[in-house]
Amino acid sequence: MAEYREQNFAAVGAHVAALSVDEPERAEAMRAQLKLPFPVLSDQKREVITAWGLLNAKEKGGIAYPAVFILDGERTVRYRSLDRTAARVSTEAVLTFLRDGMTGSTEQPKQQRIRPGLRTFATAILSALRHGIHVPKK
Repeated sequence: MAEYREQNFAAVGAHVAALSVDEPERAEAMRAQLKLPFPVLSDQKREVITAWGLLNAKEKGGIAYPAVFILDGERTVRYRSLDRTAARVSTEAVLTFLRDGMTGSTEQPKQQRIRPGLRTFATAILSALRHGIHVPKK
């Protein structure tokens, strides 16, 4: 989710929201910790993630698989990417799709493999330095 913090979706007329299975207070704490400029909605009963085919029942009592949905003004899904840890659609690809007007002639964003390496760790360290690290007490 943090990569969506750095992009200007408002410039293309889009609004971003995230969905979490955490209780609202914890979802808000995560939003604040990551300095996300968009809401993190709570789906504690897992109704939305189940209905949309995102439930990963094997993880932590049931969490959502990473996913991106683009809905138009009529709330019709124009694009969806059911992602995994190792392959995700980039925010730049999503922005390009939105800039091009979500038309059928536009190529839909493609997932990219994520290959952890030195660059990934350097990015994580820079992000932690820029935005801080918070380790919740148990």
